[in-house]
Formats: sequence, C-alpha cells, structure tokens
Amino acid sequence: MKRIQAMFATLLGGAALLAAGAASALTLPGPLVDVKWLKDHQAQVQVVDVRDNLNSLTEKPRYETVGGKPVLEQVGGHLPDALSVNFWGLRTKRDIAGKDIDFQMLRADEFQARMRGVQLEPGKPIVVTPTGDDATSLQEAAFFVWMLQVYGVPPEQIAILNGGVRAWIMAGGEIDTDAIAPMGQSQWTAQPARAGMVASREQVQAAAKAKKPLFDTRPIAQYLGLERVPAIPKRGRIAGSVPLPSEWLYEQAEDGSWRFLSPEKYRAIFSLPGMVKPRSGIVFCNTGQYAAGAWFVLDRLLGLKGVGLFPGGFYEWAMLDLPVDER
Repeated sequence: MKRIQAMFATLLGGAALLAAGAASALTLPGPLVDVKWLKDHQAQVQVVDVRDNLNSLTEKPRYETVGGKPVLEQVGGHLPDALSVNFWGLRTKRDIAGKDIDFQMLRADEFQARMRGVQLEPGKPIVVTPTGDDATSLQEAAFFVWMLQVYGVPPEQIAILNGGVRAWIMAGGEIDTDAIAPMGQSQWTAQPARAGMVASREQVQAAAKAKKPLFDTRPIAQYLGLERVPAIPKRGRIAGSVPLPSEWLYEQAEDGSWRFLSPEKYRAIFSLPGMVKPRSGIVFCNTGQYAAGAWFVLDRLLGLKGVGLFPGGFYEWAMLDLPVDER
C-alpha cells in the first residue's frame, strides 16, 4: 500500500513539474500582447491587474447610450483569475535630508512582501493588464513592469496587454466582478536592484552638468512652466533636460482603448523634423509614472539599452529645493 502511495505521489509530482515546465517554456510574443493572444494563452501566464482604483475591480463596466447604442464609458471588473496590484502601493514616503518626501521607490524587501501578498509566482510569465481607459493606466502598467525588471524578473517574462481591460471587454472577453482576495502568500523573491535601471538624484545632477541625455517626460505645458502640479511648489524644469512629453507616446484605438504604438510608428514619429532623437539616458517626470511609460517605449519597444529612470522625479527635486530652470 505504501509503495502504491509513493508511486502515486511521484506521478503527481512529475505532473506538477511538467505543468511548471510548460508554463516557464511559454515564450511571450514581445513586450506587448493583444487580446487574441491572451485569450489563447491565459492559462499559461499570470494575469496581473494594475490600477489606481481598486473599487472598480468589483464594479460592472459602465455604459452610456450614444446614438441609441451602448458605448463603454468606464471599465469595471477584471479578467478571470487575475491577481491584483494597487498602483498606489508601489511607492512609499521616506525621510530625505530631514524632509518627508513622498513617492519614493520601494526597497527590494518591501516590493517582495507586496508581491508575495498578491501571490505572484516565481518563474511564470506575467501579462500586466491596465484598465486601458486612459494613457495614465498604461503608464501605471509600465511602472509596475519597470519595478519587476529592477528586482530581477527577466524582461522576456513580462508583457503588457495593449489596450488593457477595455480592449478585452470590447473584444467580447469574459469579465469577473468578484473580489480578488488572495489566501496566503507566494514565495516570490526580489533580487538586488539591477544596475543602470534606477537613476539617483546624484546621477541626474551629474548628467545635467555633463550635458548627457536627460529626458523630461511630463506633459509639455509642465516642462515649459505653463502649468504646475499642486503638490509641487515650483514650476519649470531641471536645467539641461529636453522634453519627451507623454502626449507623443500613446494613441486611442477605435474601440476606445488607449494603447502603445508599434516600434515602427515610434521610429517614424521620432524621425520627424524637430523631434527629439531617442537614445540612452535618464528619463524622469514628477513621480515616476510618465517616465515609466517613456522607459517602456525606449527600452522595451525600441530596444535601447542603458535607459535609467529617476523615480523621485521633479517632485523630489523641487521638495529638496534644488535649482530649477524657469526661463
């Protein structure tokens, strides 16, 4: 009897290993996946929903009537079996030079604890699903992708669903409105931060002084000092930075979902007269969100290496009263 039990346990263990091997053997088609691909491969990946309004996870999609037809106004619900990451939980507050500075990057141990809490599995491909309701949701997804890579997940194991949950709904995909309530924790482990991916304030100062590529990815009105974010006490920009505004990086598809462009389209845009030429350097914005979208475009879609992101951004810079170019 014991021998039969041992053989049964061995068979089960072998089956589990085969399943794990099949999941890890899956090759993502690239940094972006579409709805059709995800429908065909959903069982082989971890779908991770990232958004800043967790209440909408359990709400039904909201429609409005236009010309007698229902039109999706706001995404509600999530993909079946999705994990959930609260975008606001990806940053923290720290004491820097005696000041409480918000929107600071999580340390490896803090990020690891959060990922274990959402039950992220090690070694299994990840597809990140933003809401797709606006460009901001794409930037939030990109920020999460950046953090995963910073803390050790290979880039070939991470992709974003282009168009997000909105594109999924519009293509007839099934939506779940049950609460996402993880039971227990996973064993996901963060690695030490990858060199070159995170730019420090000191590196930004050195880049500005040496006139090395330093890209301000905020909306162009903020770069020009015409607008100011309420939480930031100064207008203007870091001297030596050049604009790579978020307005250039996304488009709204016919189904209403916001999407990244193709690499070919980005190259065509950046080749136009007067446009900034994409190259390796440091990207920043106010608090890391716009910059993450630009990083995803430059690094993951255009294949440029050596692109660092300054997560504290102009907020940290201004709060520490560092010099700002307001001309």
